[in-house]
Formats: sequence, C-alpha cells, structure tokens
Amino acid sequence: MSPLPLIITLLLGACAAYVPWRSRSAVHSTAIAVAVVAVLLSTSLGWHAVLTGTPRITEWWFIDAFSGLLTILISLLSLAAVIVSSGYLRTEEREHIVHLQQMRFYYASLHLFALGMLMTVLSNNIIILWLALESTTLSTTLLVAFYAKEGAIEAAWKYIVICSTGIALGLIGMLISMYAAATSVNLSGHALFLLSSLNENAAAFSPGVMRWAFVFVFVGIGTKVGLVPMHTWLPDAHSKTPSPVSALLSGILLNVALYTVLRFTFITDTALGSSSWTSGFFLTFGLFSITLSAFIIFSQENYKRLLAYSSIEHMGLLAFAIGLGPVGAVAAVMHMIGHAFAKSLLFFGAGDILLHWKSTKIANVRGIMHSTPVTGMLFLGGLLAILAVPPSPLFVSELLLVASGMSVHPVLTLLLLVLLTIVFVGFLRAAFRMLFSKPETPSVARQGLRWNRTQAIMLMELLALVAFSAFFMTNEGYQWATMIARCFTFSPSA
Repeated sequence: MSPLPLIITLLLGACAAYVPWRSRSAVHSTAIAVAVVAVLLSTSLGWHAVLTGTPRITEWWFIDAFSGLLTILISLLSLAAVIVSSGYLRTEEREHIVHLQQMRFYYASLHLFALGMLMTVLSNNIIILWLALESTTLSTTLLVAFYAKEGAIEAAWKYIVICSTGIALGLIGMLISMYAAATSVNLSGHALFLLSSLNENAAAFSPGVMRWAFVFVFVGIGTKVGLVPMHTWLPDAHSKTPSPVSALLSGILLNVALYTVLRFTFITDTALGSSSWTSGFFLTFGLFSITLSAFIIFSQENYKRLLAYSSIEHMGLLAFAIGLGPVGAVAAVMHMIGHAFAKSLLFFGAGDILLHWKSTKIANVRGIMHSTPVTGMLFLGGLLAILAVPPSPLFVSELLLVASGMSVHPVLTLLLLVLLTIVFVGFLRAAFRMLFSKPETPSVARQGLRWNRTQAIMLMELLALVAFSAFFMTNEGYQWATMIARCFTFSPSA
C-alpha cells in the first residue's frame, strides 16, 4: 500500500477544518473522523513491517519495522490528541478563552503536524525527510503561541529560531553525507538523495567525511530531540502549548527527531566499521541530559515544565541506552514506546488539571484526589509508569538498560542510578503535594466519579502501558524489540 492515501487524508482534513459547517460540533467531529481514517491507513501501511520485519523500500518510501512502528504510534497518539482536544477546546470556548476561528486553525495545524511527522519517518528521499521534519516546526510554532500571551509568544519565537537553526545544521550534515556518496562510490542522480542508497554504500564512504556529517546531524537534529545543551526551547514550548499538543510534542515528536539521528548514525557506523565513535556521543549527551533534568525536576514548581524536563531526561535515557550497544538499543525501543504513551497520558491529565484549577503552579493545585478523583488516579498511574514502577514498560527497559550498562560502563551506570533516584524523589515530592494535600480553595468543586473523554483516553493509555509491560517480559516481546532495534543498530558481522 502507498502512503499517498494517508497524505491526502490529512491534507483534506486540514482543509476541512475551514469548511463553514453550520455547527461547531461538526468541526470537532470532522477532525476526529479524519484522525480515525489516518489510524486505519497508518496501521495498514506499517503493520506488515512491524510484525514481520520485512521492509518495503521504493524510490520515495522507506518502510521498515522501525518506521512502521513510529507511523502507527504517530497516528494513534494524534487520534488521542484530537479526541482530547475536542473536549478541551469546548471547555475553553465556554469560558471565552478561544473562539471558532482559533479552533479551525488548531485542527488544521494538528493534522499538518501529524502529516509532517509521518512524512519524516516514511520518506526515503533525504531532502523530503528534512523538509518534513522542518514542517513539524512550522506547523506547531503558532500552536505554541496559540493563546497569544507574552510568555507563549516568547516561547514560540525561541522554538522556531532554535529548532530551525538546529535543523539547518542537520541539513549540512545530510549534504556532507551525500557528498561522501558522490565522491566515494560515484552515486549520482536520484540515487544520491535516497536513504536506502546511502545505507547500501556506506561502507565505502570516507570515515573522516562521515565523522563531520554525523557531528552536524547529531548536534543539529539533536536540538529537536531536546538533548542538553541544545534543549533550551523545550521547557518553554511544551509548557505554553495547549496540553493536547504538548502531549504530541513530548510523546512522539522527540522520537521522530531521534529517528532521523539514528538513520544517519547507522550510515556513519557502517562507514567507520564500528559504533564506538558514535556511541560516545550518545553516552555523553545522554548523561548530561539526565543530570540537568534530575536537579531541575527536584526543584520544579510548575507541573507542565516538570513534565517537559522529564521529556529531556527520557530522551537522555534513550540516548544513553543507544550508546550501550545492541542490548541497549533493544531497551531503547521498549523505552520509546513506554515513554510515548506515559508522557502523552500525563500531558492529557495536566490539561484536565489546568481546566479545573486554572493554574500550572504546583503550589496552586491542591487535593486532586479529593476534587477530581478519576483524573487523580489516572494521573498517579501515569506518574508511576513514567518513573518505571511496574507494571510499566519503562521498568523493563530501564532494568535492561542497567543490566547492559553494568557490563559495559559500570561507573556511568551507577551515576545514572543516583540521578534516577533524584528524579524519582522529585516527581513524588511534586505529585504528593498536588494529589493528596487538602484543597485550599473552597470554590474548587468536587467532580466525584464523573468521566470525560480525556479520562477515557488516559485509561486506555494506562491499559496499553500494562499490556506492553507484560509483552516485553516475554521472549516474543524481547525478540520483537530486537527486530526493530536491528533497523538502526550497526553490527560488523551483518
């Protein structure tokens, strides 16, 4: 199956947001319908590769188990975000925070955002991949500034300037890779732009040239991943954006950017004949990211920024795991899936909390378990999942990461365990203040056990986390994650 129906569906969905429907509910319903169709098309597109590991590569499309997995995750989380947004925006419209024209723009941008991410992971053409990744920045910049407040506008400017600069540096690295292809194996014409051609011929590339290419790609696209010290846009952008969009930014966009880095990591490792050089980058920047995030999380007073710094920490964990080698790469696959569901769950819950308390300050949020017990219980479940408390797939991935790390880099792994302990204490410190303290504001009404669509999505994600945790603890689950990890892990014997 070609990705073209999926692309057309999302483009039409973006246009449909501006159709002059007679009722506001039609705007929401159409957006959900488009997202449902996108899930069906994405699943049919990537399912075979995800299950069997058999890639489908053409001049335009590169669909293997890794890109197929991300294709399905992008569409599923986009559908969840659209469903949550329909309730979120309705509430804000009743409170005169947003109006119909803003909602139309919101849904159009959301569909274009999903399209950009999907094109990034499906494209075989390097230039289209780069353009698609840049389009994710353009389609979300005005969503970061959606509320047009001073802090949001500042965050949007920081977001577009830093990320666009980083992606431009990444383009230089990609062009250097193409130069290596042109001079080493005389690739020309359309083949010069194909990711698959670079993969097939990388062993003949100049190691010195590819080292420079990797530095530009790692630092440039690493800005989009949110690795320290290229992370400075992330806490502001993720904390100022509407919560359903923050769920996509943290839950899946960072993984899409990491996907791009890993594709060029494989090419570089093949040219060098070893992964030890690139592994040093992943270990170093991963550990820096975890260290900075751990201490900021411990003292953070804004729960959306807390979740944003948690995303930096988990991108650091992913980088550290990848730097450990093949077993660490398997842990990274498990961690990527677990983080996608857990972090989006938490941002959805943060949106529900924000609608109820009208504040992102931890000090202003008291007694969630008393006032909104359903949201409180689900939010607590997401917190425990993101902290790798079983049954969470992050428990399995971090256990595997530590086991691999102790055999390869025991000192760094012990330091990692200390930092994870600081994160654990910092998260629980903030969570207990919000969840279990007595409400200080009598006007905050108790909702009892009433359910809304946000809570339904959070429950489904929590169940998915438990299911993946059980799956990864089986031999079949480990072998499946290994199959996906082989898509971006260099093996000299391969």
